[in-house]
Amino acid sequence: MRRRSILTAGAIAVAVTVYVSTTHAAVLDLTTHDSWGTINNAIFQQYSAGPGGTGNIDSFLRIQGMGVQEGYNTDGTVEFDTMASFTHSIQLADVPIVTNGGGDYREFLLDINQNGQNILSVDEIRIALWDTGDLDGDDGGYSYIFDSPIYDLDAGEDNWIKLDYALNTGTGGSGAGDMLAYIPDSLFTGSETQYVYLYTKFGVNSVADDGFEEWAYGVDGPIIPEPATIALLGLGTLFVLRRKRR
Repeated sequence: MRRRSILTAGAIAVAVTVYVSTTHAAVLDLTTHDSWGTINNAIFQQYSAGPGGTGNIDSFLRIQGMGVQEGYNTDGTVEFDTMASFTHSIQLADVPIVTNGGGDYREFLLDINQNGQNILSVDEIRIALWDTGDLDGDDGGYSYIFDSPIYDLDAGEDNWIKLDYALNTGTGGSGAGDMLAYIPDSLFTGSETQYVYLYTKFGVNSVADDGFEEWAYGVDGPIIPEPATIALLGLGTLFVLRRKRR
């Protein structure tokens, strides 16, 4: 298993706008460079530092469709809009751990690809653990695993994330990555040999336009603020942070 540490060190953190309501969806806006925020204790950060070109990231789930598209990774028969030739199971040991402010997170990378409309919504992310890697529709794969996920973007509220594909077109677009997701490691209570299932849906609030979206392992992404600072930045305040990498 890969592990790295992140501690805070001298950079300006960009505060993001998070719209929260008790009756409406909470929107995490990541349409500016290096913007970030939290939803249900997970950290999401805009990312545009990766190499360009398809194949430069080690993806385990690829989805393609028009309008609303969804899918999850498996070695079994794929469902929904999942592309079988670019999708496979992963074990927990495959997903790198990052340490930030004393807390451990599992790091995932999302790469989006739009063919005309740059804005895309990430409307659902659910993560589950299971003992085998080939669950599919014949097993009731989606409902069987994701009725009680260990992480749910929509837990307690209808949340979604707003991304801008144009932010990364200068670094090659496809294969460069657009968002890093840090999911608390404390949620992954199974063994390192268990299989990680990630279900995701795009395009409900801002439609997908036939480009493919893919999830991959973390890539040793940007430094992020400590959790205590995250709560303050969520209020829309700009802070100067100190950080150091080790």
